[in-house]
Amino acid sequence: MARSIGFVTALGAGAILLGLALAVPRAFAVEDTDDSSSTKASKSCPSGKRYSEKKHGCVSMSCGTGQIWSSGVGSCVDGNSASLSDDDLYVAGRELGQQAHYAEALKLFFRIKNREQARVLGSIGYSTRRLGDVDKGIGYYHQALAIDPGYTKVREYLGEAYLQKGDVEGAKEQLTEIADRCGGPCDDYELLVKAIAAHVTGEQTVDW
Repeated sequence: MARSIGFVTALGAGAILLGLALAVPRAFAVEDTDDSSSTKASKSCPSGKRYSEKKHGCVSMSCGTGQIWSSGVGSCVDGNSASLSDDDLYVAGRELGQQAHYAEALKLFFRIKNREQARVLGSIGYSTRRLGDVDKGIGYYHQALAIDPGYTKVREYLGEAYLQKGDVEGAKEQLTEIADRCGGPCDDYELLVKAIAAHVTGEQTVDW
């Protein structure tokens, strides 16, 4: 714990403000949204992406209003289609959450049959917190961490939630947990350092 807390304490005011200025945006960019060329499903593309002939590679999926990309069908389908897998619903819900459509994201997450997954519970917690119910969001974060204690992104979000409640020590505890699991500097550690610095200095530049 001394290593993580010492790092935060050692930050000078100038370094803190510089770090805040360099904060990385959270929003996910949707690539190739105007791709009118034919597309195809590709097993080589990771979850949440599709193959674009125009880009000659994997790009983030984007469908029209009320539609969701079905990995099984290999195209956009109606959002209520039975062809949508749990993974399809999760990817679509996560994208909605990153676009600040939290209520719509939650509707998709709660349609997932197997919700006892750290990534799903963490995303439910994120959207719930962003809708204003911080305590309930924290509850979902704890459920996610009970499944996967090493999920540092959820720990970063949990630290931010504690800051929203004014619990700086709770946030620092999560910072220590992240440091222990990353084994060195990592994005989630740096994001939470900046969030703590912003909270302490009153410069609320971190997008919670």
